[in-house]
Amino acid sequence: MRKAYPTTWHMDCTEGTGGQFMCKSRNRLNHAGYTLSELMIVVAVIGILAAITVPSFSGYLKRTRVVGTRNQLITDCYLARSLAIARRETITMVFSADQYQLVNGGGTVFRTTPAQNGVTFNASDDPNFYAWGLADAVDIAIDGPSNSTDVSLSPTGVASHGY
Repeated sequence: MRKAYPTTWHMDCTEGTGGQFMCKSRNRLNHAGYTLSELMIVVAVIGILAAITVPSFSGYLKRTRVVGTRNQLITDCYLARSLAIARRETITMVFSADQYQLVNGGGTVFRTTPAQNGVTFNASDDPNFYAWGLADAVDIAIDGPSNSTDVSLSPTGVASHGY
């Protein structure tokens, strides 16, 4: 004989030997959720995956700093050329190891761009951008902690990078 109770708990009762009833309580919700050991295994797996991906992600960040600096430098070369044409004056891109500036002949600084963390510039010369759209041919090396690249400025004022 089995009796069920309308709550979340119910009893399983069976008639045993000698007319005695043997009842066993059972929780209907005993299979809802996860055990602590299951949750700890999930946390351990996430920790192992994080330990594997963090070093490769930091290397990715170092590489993208150099690429981002290179792209910004190319953009600023075109800005310097545009400023020279629009203002009808020579604009010089003055380099130091950790930054470069766009400066006119009177010393007015139009833009200062610092290098990102760990990135340095090494230019063969400070290029001039002239009012008629031409520029000095210059090679600029961009060195980072894990990689480097270069930007070449042609006499026509076109900036390009090595792949």
